[in-house]
Amino acid sequence: MLGGKGRTLILFAAFFLCAGFAFVNYFLIYFAILLLFSTIISLPFFALHMNIEELKVHRELDKEKVFRDDFLHVKVVIENMGRHNFDFLEIRDHYNPELFRLILGENFISTRIGAKKTIKFSYVLEPKVRGEYPLGPLSLTIKDRLGFNSVERIVPESVSDILVYPPYDDIKRIEILGSKRSLQLNYGAQRSKQKGLGSEFYGMRKYVFGDQFRLIDWKASVRQQRLIVKEHETERDVTVMILLDASNTMAGGAIENTKFEYAIRATMLLTKVSLTRRDNVGVFAFSDKKNFHFLKPGGGDDQFYTILDFIARIKPEGKCKMAEAMDHFTKRFQKRSLIFIISDLEASTKEISQGIKKLLPFNHSTIIINPFSPWFEIHEMDLSSTDKALAEAISEEMMEHILTVKQEFRKLGVNLITCGPDDILNQVLSNYMEAKKKGKAY
Repeated sequence: MLGGKGRTLILFAAFFLCAGFAFVNYFLIYFAILLLFSTIISLPFFALHMNIEELKVHRELDKEKVFRDDFLHVKVVIENMGRHNFDFLEIRDHYNPELFRLILGENFISTRIGAKKTIKFSYVLEPKVRGEYPLGPLSLTIKDRLGFNSVERIVPESVSDILVYPPYDDIKRIEILGSKRSLQLNYGAQRSKQKGLGSEFYGMRKYVFGDQFRLIDWKASVRQQRLIVKEHETERDVTVMILLDASNTMAGGAIENTKFEYAIRATMLLTKVSLTRRDNVGVFAFSDKKNFHFLKPGGGDDQFYTILDFIARIKPEGKCKMAEAMDHFTKRFQKRSLIFIISDLEASTKEISQGIKKLLPFNHSTIIINPFSPWFEIHEMDLSSTDKALAEAISEEMMEHILTVKQEFRKLGVNLITCGPDDILNQVLSNYMEAKKKGKAY
C-alpha cells in the first residue's frame, strides 16, 4: 500500500495533471504523468522485494506472573529470514498505560535490518493493578527507502497474558500477621479443643466398659486400686469458606485501592491465619451466573499460593446476584463450615436475604464483612465542600440500606460487621479468632 509520501505524491500528480489540462501546459502534463508513473512502478517493485513474511517477530518475557510492585522485563526479537535488506522498519509492542507503567526503555524501535540478521530491543514495565491482563499485540511496519510505499500488520498470536499478584509487601505483611507468634501476641490465640485421642493431657477418670485398653494409666490404677483412664485433648480443625463479592460495584474507589482490592487483602489474611491454625480454606468468588468461580477447600502451605493465584485472576464485573450465587455455592458445597462473606451488599434487601437463607439449612456459622462503600470511595480524597455534602448524603442513604439489611440478618442469626479501609483486616481477623474461640462451625 502507499505510504504517506506516496499518497502526497499522487495528490501532487493529480494537481499538476489538472493544471496542465486547464492551462494547456504540456510540461505540467508530462511532469504529472512522470510522478504517477514513478509512484505506480515503485509499488510492485516494493511488493517484490519487501516481503513482510520474511520477518519473524516475537516477544520474550522474564516471567508471566509478577507482583504488583515488581518489574517485568520485556524483550522483542526481530529476525530477517530473507535475502533482502529492510531499510525502514518499525516495531511497536502495545500495552495499556492504565495497567502498566513504562519504567525503562521504549516499547518501539525504528531501524533497518540486513539479510539474515537479528535485532533485539527491550523495555521494563511496572504493573499498576492486580489481575490478569493482556500485553500486546506487536505491530510491524516496513517502508521503502523513499517512504513512498509501506506495509503494516499485526503480528499474529502476539498477545501475552500477564498475571499480576497483589503487592509483595502486602503478602509479607499478611504472612507476618498470620504467623503463630503474631497471633499469640496480638490476639491471645488458642485453638478450640475437645476430649479425644490428641497429644495434650486433659485429665483422668474412672474406667468404663468400652474404653480402649491402651488408654489405661497402669501406674495410677495401681495407686488407686482401680482402673484409671487418661484423657487427652484433640485440636479441632474447621473448614473456612470465603465468599468474595466480585460484582462491578466492588470496583468503587481509587484503582489501586478499591473495595475489591481491600477484600482481596482480607481474603489473603484470613487464608494465611486459617492455614496457620491448620484449618482448610476454600474460596468462592461471585457476581452473576456468568462469573461464579469456585476453589475447593484445602490445607497446607501450598494452599495459600493456590488461593493467591486463584484470586489474582478475579476481576470485579457483573451485577451482584446473591440468591443465584448462594444457590450455586450450596450445590457445590454442603459441609458445615465457618463462612465469611465479604460484600458491599449493594443489592436489594430481598435479594440479599434470599441468598443468605439458602445457607441456613446447612447450619453454617456465617459472618458477613461489609466494606461500607462511601468510606472506601472517598478514602484519602481531598473533597470540596460541595463534594463533602454530596458524600454525606450518599453515606446516609447507604447506611439506611445497611441498617435494614442488618435487621434482616439479625432475624436469621447472622452477624454483619460494617467496616472501612482502616479496620477491615482487623475485623476479619478478630471475628475469625472469636469464632474459633467459641468453637463455632464444628
